[in-house]
Amino acid sequence: MNRTAAFCLAVLAGLPVPAAAAGGAQVFTLHGGHFFGPGPIVPDTPLPDGSIRGISFDLDRLEGVAAFAAGGRTLSDGTTTTNGNIDAGALEIGGPAVGQTPGRTAGKVFWLYAVAGGPNEGQERYRFDADYNMVWTVDLGLDPGFAEGIVRVNGFELTTGTRKVPTSLQTARGLPGGYDKAGSLPSGTMLVGRVGDFDADGFIDGTIVATANVPLQADLLPGAPVANARGFRTDIPIPPLFALELTLHGIGNLRPLVAETLTGGHLDQLTRWLTDAQDRLLAARANYEAAFIATPAAQRADLREIDWRLESIRQLIFIPTAFLTTYDFPSGNAPEAVADATTRAFDKAQSLATLLHERRAGAKK
Repeated sequence: MNRTAAFCLAVLAGLPVPAAAAGGAQVFTLHGGHFFGPGPIVPDTPLPDGSIRGISFDLDRLEGVAAFAAGGRTLSDGTTTTNGNIDAGALEIGGPAVGQTPGRTAGKVFWLYAVAGGPNEGQERYRFDADYNMVWTVDLGLDPGFAEGIVRVNGFELTTGTRKVPTSLQTARGLPGGYDKAGSLPSGTMLVGRVGDFDADGFIDGTIVATANVPLQADLLPGAPVANARGFRTDIPIPPLFALELTLHGIGNLRPLVAETLTGGHLDQLTRWLTDAQDRLLAARANYEAAFIATPAAQRADLREIDWRLESIRQLIFIPTAFLTTYDFPSGNAPEAVADATTRAFDKAQSLATLLHERRAGAKK
């Protein structure tokens, strides 16, 4: 049980991280979200709000780190030190759902920390990958309150990209007895993160996601899937056109998900993905308008191309969404017009993201 619970909560890496902090220029605030699983355990576990302090993030290099701060708690082994800037809250796995009264449904409480002694030296590291998804990496220690139960997971990653809830390790190996779900999420469910400026306050924010399996050598629910999704805000200023660029890259993450749901009776999920794209485009429009307002009137003509390109993407997403929510398609397959419109929308989103990247690169020279 100790290793299982530890690994499950490790998926929360950096998610419920709040803390008193040593000196650092930036802070990440974490809010909302759930931990799913392990396996059939429900209800899904609400994640406590928190913050990560002591962060130095370079927007030009798209990388940063939450520095290690002495003064954090020591684990129950009496020796393992933790990062005082990243002090996770208590998580009650298998406890009451939101709105329920604690009592007979109370779960087991665990504490999660960023620990020293691993490859990341107690720090949490941030970078953007080739698809402009933000990746968080941290060495974790889960402390159930007694030394023998402590488990470490080095180099755990969360992302603002996509993650699929895996099957159980048993099913993956053709063995019986696995649980192919993570809480309320069946295996195969896609979790989709995001990064940009979605609340239009001029700072980076988004959602991070992660999935994993409980190790087979664990005592409780070995091989079962676990997952989480969590919102975050930062005090890292971001130019609105760069936020728009990141949002367009995020829309690109939806492209294979849309392609997979055009046929085979997945039209409800297809509609959800297109609705997600519409929501991101609303944020993109707000980013554009912020850039337009901040640009001197004499220079605004240069922004018009971005305007009409963005509007064409919006229309190419809106029209198939309207089709899917207005008409029935008994075959379970989207009409060719929907496939064509979405293909062109993603092509245009990629093209506009490239244009914005080239503008940004040129402005640095």
